[in-house]
Amino acid sequence: MNNMPITKKTWGKIPHYAFAILWLVILGLLFSFREILAPFIGAVLIAYLFAPLVEILSRIEIPRIRFQMPRWTATVLIYSALGTLLWTYGMLAVPKIGSEVTKLTKEAEKLVASLTPEKIEEYAQEVKNWVDVHDLPVHIITTRPPENEEVKPGSFVINLNEVVKKSVFEFSDAVRGNFFAFVNLGQKFVVNTFRNVLMTFLIFMVAAFLLSKPERIFGFFRSMLPARLHDGYQEVLKEIDRGLAGVVRGQVIICLVNGVLTFIGLAIIGVKFPVILSSLAAVMSLIPIFGSILSSVPIVAVGLTDGFGTGLGVLVWIIGIHLVEANLLNPKIMGESARIHPVLVIFALVAGEHFYGMVGALFAVPITSVGLAFFKVFHNQAIRWNQERCMDKTAESQSNP
Repeated sequence: MNNMPITKKTWGKIPHYAFAILWLVILGLLFSFREILAPFIGAVLIAYLFAPLVEILSRIEIPRIRFQMPRWTATVLIYSALGTLLWTYGMLAVPKIGSEVTKLTKEAEKLVASLTPEKIEEYAQEVKNWVDVHDLPVHIITTRPPENEEVKPGSFVINLNEVVKKSVFEFSDAVRGNFFAFVNLGQKFVVNTFRNVLMTFLIFMVAAFLLSKPERIFGFFRSMLPARLHDGYQEVLKEIDRGLAGVVRGQVIICLVNGVLTFIGLAIIGVKFPVILSSLAAVMSLIPIFGSILSSVPIVAVGLTDGFGTGLGVLVWIIGIHLVEANLLNPKIMGESARIHPVLVIFALVAGEHFYGMVGALFAVPITSVGLAFFKVFHNQAIRWNQERCMDKTAESQSNP
């Protein structure tokens, strides 16, 4: 079979598809290495998070000596300040967290040992009395024979004794079954810790490169488009910035506020382990919706160990934080333009967790925000094209009656 020669006519068609071919090559490479993209996506988000601070510092001028701070110097200063804050937090919080973990372990042992039938009966009776006082449609069954108690029609029946026994049995069985695996985690823990430290350093190093020379990145992608699409490229960048400003920067601020308010509430109510629980609430808040729910469960559970009233008070405080977050912080910090419909957020979180686990859930909403930016720009352009087409048809019909 003879090879077909490449004629001038064939070469003449390539310029029409040159940009499309280049984009297919880039997308193909990204798809091939999709399993290792998470650190680089994290670096992009970190660079975007600190970009406004770098811009502010790089604009500072000292007229007398004609000095203007370079971007790399501003990046180093921001990293130094961040490292100082993390070191200060570590010095203040890590010893406290260590003591709380030790105390938590002892409390867990005491709790499991104290769950005698008599103690379960006491807890069940307290819950039952509270339900009866508030006349709730719930019927609690304790160790007493259920036939001696009157069940209201339409009430939910909860056999608290069976629930507690089953939970304790499953917990004990899980501990016994995973004991040897837990013992063998020592070596893996050291390896994973070293790997995570190295990966964190890599992420911040890549973010520093992006912060120092962002114009090269934007210029490269701009050069990958024909001249007629440069205006659309700028429009996409504006939409991405508008969306990520809320999803990334706004969410980080809300996480810090959530952690501080949680710590204040736990300290006022007197709940044990406030540093661990508030830190958990702050970190888990990085994942919208599900993160706040997951972090609330252990906080309320720890509060319940001090009594039903304490647990209820903690639950009310957490609900209050989420109401303030939803009605005050989200609109003010994130802005209306950065908000994504909750159904789309849930879909993105479920899809991200399904394909890439917790890492996918963490990056799902920012990536969705970027995808929405492209969709909005193309949708607006499609509307303009349709309007122009309708105007052309109207003008043509008027010229040819």
